[in-house]
Amino acid sequence: MDRGGADFGRSDADDLRQFGYAQELVRQIGGFSSFALAFSLISVFTGVFANFGHGLRQVGGAVVWSWLIVLVGQTLVALVLADLSSRMPLSGYGYQWTSRLVSPHAGFFIGWLLGLQFLCGFPGICATLAAELGRMLGGGWTSSTAVTAVTLAIIAVVALIHLCGIRLAAMINDVGVWTELVGVVAATGAFIFLAVVRAADPAVLVSTVTSPGAGPAGIGGWALSLLLGAWCLTGFEAAADLAEETRQPRRIVPRAMLTSLGAAGLLGGLLIAGVVLIAPDLDAARADSRPLATIVEAAVGRSGWSAMLSVGGVSIFACALASMAAASRLLYAMARDRMLPGSTLLAAVEPGTHSPRNAILFIWLLSSAVVLALPTLDVITQISAVAGYVGYAGIVAAALWAPAAPVADGFTLGRLRVPVAGLALTWTLLVVAALTVPPLPLEGIATRHLPAISSATGLALGAAIYLICIRPRILAGTAGPPPETRTLR
Repeated sequence: MDRGGADFGRSDADDLRQFGYAQELVRQIGGFSSFALAFSLISVFTGVFANFGHGLRQVGGAVVWSWLIVLVGQTLVALVLADLSSRMPLSGYGYQWTSRLVSPHAGFFIGWLLGLQFLCGFPGICATLAAELGRMLGGGWTSSTAVTAVTLAIIAVVALIHLCGIRLAAMINDVGVWTELVGVVAATGAFIFLAVVRAADPAVLVSTVTSPGAGPAGIGGWALSLLLGAWCLTGFEAAADLAEETRQPRRIVPRAMLTSLGAAGLLGGLLIAGVVLIAPDLDAARADSRPLATIVEAAVGRSGWSAMLSVGGVSIFACALASMAAASRLLYAMARDRMLPGSTLLAAVEPGTHSPRNAILFIWLLSSAVVLALPTLDVITQISAVAGYVGYAGIVAAALWAPAAPVADGFTLGRLRVPVAGLALTWTLLVVAALTVPPLPLEGIATRHLPAISSATGLALGAAIYLICIRPRILAGTAGPPPETRTLR
């Protein structure tokens, strides 16, 4: 974890005070740790492991180009968010930005959507790790009871680490990110080396034929293939959510978001290309329930696949750590402004570790209850991606709505803000449509529009809380960012 002088802490605390807040959280996050938190939430290994088969079945070997299209679209979003993070380096990121650019009413809904993204995604991440551990151990560890127990244990470990303070969580996450970086580079290098040795045909990377005798994939197939990248290349904004624990956040946070997305996008694209090139039979792989495992085991053997799984396990755990960090800081920031039920409790900061203790405990209990209550986590994990992209759209729309801002101390889009934000808004709305309109078959679930239905339910719950509890507070002037500080900085 990077280290900096105390003068940075004093300067950052003064900067925070201009937004109406005292320095409660401790600034122990430096440049690499900020990058690592964002990179962990993207989690290349996790995304490719979980969703490679989906993209392959839609557009065949050309799935690598689908991934790169998403990278371009998400880079537009990241540029807008980086601009906002340098102007308003605050925990609660999208909630704070929208509240100050538009109004606290709009800010609540963006904060609610971003909260759904992390709160629904966190137990799913932990369950994914538990399932992978069960497959590696075999025997009774693959049973639903064992997976549930391991999921609960992982949630508890992540929460306990965070209760010890952000420094410990960041140090562990740094190790996880180094492991993932080395693992992705090593795996990609090995696959490309094998492809060269075996004289693999590069034409497979532009073939969109999905089955023998079939024609090229159509627009519908390409649209669905984008979900491989869309499900994975998110979470880079976690760096902005921990801005109040980052030294020199106006400079570090924008860079962390952009570099983490760029690194994850390029490494993921090369990894996918390498897997496609070494596939002995793409047609057989597409018909397999676990095409990635089938391809890698055929190329490097079971031991090579086990090594990838081990690195993937570390990556998924780091992703869970980063998800808890982002979720707890968002809850803390909204509760600090009385924008949630139980705000007094959720805004509490433990004096010794300077961590948002009650927000962490709440996420621990809520995630555990969800794991125990729901027969399948697909019911809520489908909310995560939809809520995240609707949240992106709301933030970008707020950036377009607001008047031109003065030049920030750090990264700024300047005159490019409007065209970049316009393209980013178009992109996010297209992804929301791709996530909700097509009927996506999910194992063991009858409805084919679960993402749309579950996301609408989550948003309806937020609307009810807003009408009953939050709107009256905002109108009374007792909730939202300090009124005298709602300016563009």
